[in-house]
Amino acid sequence: YILASRLGRRDGAPCTLIGRDLRSSMLNAALVNGTAATWLDFDPGHRPPPGKPLLPAAHPAVHLVPSALAAAEAMRVSGTELLTALVVGYDVGARIGMASRLRAEVHPHGTYHNVSAASAVARIKGADLKRMKKTIRMGIHLEIMPSFENALQGRTVRNVYAGVGAAAGILAAQLAIADFIPEQNVLGSIYGGIISLCLDPERVVKGLGRQYEITKGFIKPFAMCRFAHPAVEAAEGLIKKNPIDPGDIERVDVMTFDWAAVLNDPAPETDLAAKFSVPWGVASMLVNGSAGAEDFRSKALQDDRVRAVAARVHVKEDPRYTAVTPQERPAQVTVKTRQGKTYTYEVKRSGGGPGAPLPQDKINQKFRSLAEPVIGQEQAEALISKVEKLEATTDIRDITKLLIPPVS
Repeated sequence: YILASRLGRRDGAPCTLIGRDLRSSMLNAALVNGTAATWLDFDPGHRPPPGKPLLPAAHPAVHLVPSALAAAEAMRVSGTELLTALVVGYDVGARIGMASRLRAEVHPHGTYHNVSAASAVARIKGADLKRMKKTIRMGIHLEIMPSFENALQGRTVRNVYAGVGAAAGILAAQLAIADFIPEQNVLGSIYGGIISLCLDPERVVKGLGRQYEITKGFIKPFAMCRFAHPAVEAAEGLIKKNPIDPGDIERVDVMTFDWAAVLNDPAPETDLAAKFSVPWGVASMLVNGSAGAEDFRSKALQDDRVRAVAARVHVKEDPRYTAVTPQERPAQVTVKTRQGKTYTYEVKRSGGGPGAPLPQDKINQKFRSLAEPVIGQEQAEALISKVEKLEATTDIRDITKLLIPPVS
């Protein structure tokens, strides 16, 4: 809100700041909306690259959609044009991600996703092949190399990474139009050893035009780091099968794979830190039966019931689980009660991805829970209807006007 208030104004600017009655430039709108899109850690993602060790998943949408939407609104393009740009942009960035292996210390936000954003904006601006190539190379130049440690510590600068990436997409397209000259082999330079340990050029173009990476993404059922989802889903399955009074819980043991086992802080101090805490997510599910956006708000972190259970959650790596990643991401949750009873539930992989997609009604329910408090029920329903028929929209402003809260 503070960022939007500083960069927005009431009228005269081409782009909407989502959830506020404010407008701004394409660049600022991409920055603000991209930052907002990742704040709840409820955004969709894309599968990590194959191979060992397992790497964090990509998050193209929080970079791509804010920049493409800003460009589409400024240029008043159709829903079909926006949709095409989103598919193109997603594919370009995701292919770079799948063909490379970021250093383990690097948070993926603000990296190859910038290229997704830049490609989509260039498509909306009608770039020819020559300018598209230049825009892609420019987008690579404007990538950042953020630390993953910020997320583990709950430092909110991590939420700006995606906003910076979205803004970089706008800037890259503008620099290409202005005839700035990028390095010829910047992809090989950056991803052949600087930000990434290696690059497979053949993987970048494998199946190009036939296989689209946007079909291989996931939608989060829980508002936290994807690595934590199997454990939270196991806790959900456990209480559905064996209802347990949270006050009766004596101990909770979580066995999971290496990356998830690192997320073991039982007493997170910030909402972002809680989203990277397996104990908090599992405790929230055991106590409240949910791990949605409201379960990670600052107020929720003061819930003594959840805090008490989180303190009893012990997270350990099971080498057998680590060995089957990334194909599977198992977790097992065992609850021991004060009465001496023990309950166990195991999950092989979390839901929301291509193998176990969320039903459309669950996706719509998730959207309503996030949108209605901001824009109201009527506009939320109108947005669902508009997006489901995006190809029929002749001017994308018919959609962006619904992203502004109604006048009370």
